[in-house]
Amino acid sequence: MLKILMVAAALECGSSLAAQVPADVAARVHQQLVAQIDQQALAQQLLEGSAAERGVAVAVAEALGAANTRPELHAALVAALEREGRIQVERVRADRRGEVLQEQEDPEFIAHVARTVAALHDPGTIPALVNYGLGTGSPPRDALVAFGEQAAPAVLSAVMSPDSRHETVDDGLVTLRFMVEGMATHPLSADTITQMRRAAAQHLTTGKGLQVTTLWWAIDLAIVLNDAKLRDTVQSIASDWNAVWDRGVLDLQLIEQAQKRAADRLAGIPALPRPD
Repeated sequence: MLKILMVAAALECGSSLAAQVPADVAARVHQQLVAQIDQQALAQQLLEGSAAERGVAVAVAEALGAANTRPELHAALVAALEREGRIQVERVRADRRGEVLQEQEDPEFIAHVARTVAALHDPGTIPALVNYGLGTGSPPRDALVAFGEQAAPAVLSAVMSPDSRHETVDDGLVTLRFMVEGMATHPLSADTITQMRRAAAQHLTTGKGLQVTTLWWAIDLAIVLNDAKLRDTVQSIASDWNAVWDRGVLDLQLIEQAQKRAADRLAGIPALPRPD
């Protein structure tokens, strides 16, 4: 553990000094530090260590970089994300049952490991990124957008599943919008576009247990899909107060915000956030 901490500090120091020394020297020093890491031990620490040890392990893995990550550490990172994601899902279910939740030792760990998995740029990580990475920050979303058509089916499945957490659905809708807006560099098939229209329609029309944020992201997606029926639905939301109320949004301020969002999108004001 001490050696890993020392090498982690050295890797971090090396990163900060990289801009101050010649590139070839920085690369050579970094490779020397990488060679000192026992990635098998690091993988074990990531899966079996204490919260603090897991935090150090993922920090070292991130500093190593995807190009230097060996299969055993790669697999451990994905496994750690899946395990932490399942824990979060169970916490949501427990909260819905009215149970008292224990304080998390490291609530930011899942975001850190998701970011590190996203940086691997491996299509094999798509299921983990979709099911457990969405909703933790922008890196998983950005990685999925870069995969384009390859990742679209998994994102669509999560967005349309009634079992998905609303954070996953919300970030999934943003991911789909980014994919549409990036079609010039990452083309999408006609079938994928059709499925995206269905996903947008589903979240524009349902009134059962609707999260207002989900409605917002669905409005954004609907407009970029350039579909007449979806546009008409967004128009009804923008112009008819009852159209928002009927979708299960009962707070007057939230209704106004939903109507303004719909009107802004119809007027051509781009949705936020924007793709990188």
